[in-house]
Amino acid sequence: MKSPQGNPNDHPITEFDKELKGTCLCGSISVTIRDPELFTRPRGHLCHCANCRKTSGSCVASNLIIESDKVDIQDSAGTLRTYDDYDTLSGNPVHRSFCSVDGK
Repeated sequence: MKSPQGNPNDHPITEFDKELKGTCLCGSISVTIRDPELFTRPRGHLCHCANCRKTSGSCVASNLIIESDKVDIQDSAGTLRTYDDYDTLSGNPVHRSFCSVDGK
């Protein structure tokens, strides 16, 4: 498989049709999403609110909404931390997770 960096057109959709994998920067947390419909129907949204911009470190946060049984999270070094963020415009808490080593 080619490097995940570079032109997205260098990666045919068949590379991701069964599962999509990612890790935090230090590699202690890995996430695998297994959903054959991941790229065939809307599954999330881009949020531009100040809170999401701050947590993502960008001008927008991409939020994926997916069933928990399709997501496998492995925390090999016990670095996963979570908190409920109540500083939202809706007043509803957002459950945020991150690596306590690298923050990602």
